[in-house]
Amino acid sequence: MKNRNLKTTLSILSLSLIGLTAGTANAAWGHDRGFEHGQHSQSRGYSQQINARQQAQMQRIEAGLRNGHLTRAEFRELMREQNGIRNMEQRFRADGHLNQREYARLDRALDDANRNIRDEKHDRQARYGDSPRYR
Repeated sequence: MKNRNLKTTLSILSLSLIGLTAGTANAAWGHDRGFEHGQHSQSRGYSQQINARQQAQMQRIEAGLRNGHLTRAEFRELMREQNGIRNMEQRFRADGHLNQREYARLDRALDDANRNIRDEKHDRQARYGDSPRYR
């Protein structure tokens, strides 16, 4: 009888210990990669800012082509730059989120692209037939 009570007590203790260990492991799951609760929402915020800037730049490029401020060659070059930024973003998102360093690199690339769009739109080159002389 004593032996049976001892086995029951040991079984209960071992199950309790397993339960505590599993609970602790479950609570720490996902934190081993440095991806804490606040980082997920921060990553989502980074993504929204990047996407909004890319969308605005695409609209500016398309408008520049439509109104004649960009030549076809300038349009192709700016689109190639936008595709490069999009590819960089996809590589960075491969692990499921953007960290602060990746966001900073994308931000710099978008700043450079923004400057290139402005420079190309205001360089006084016009598409053939779209200059004021032909209007």
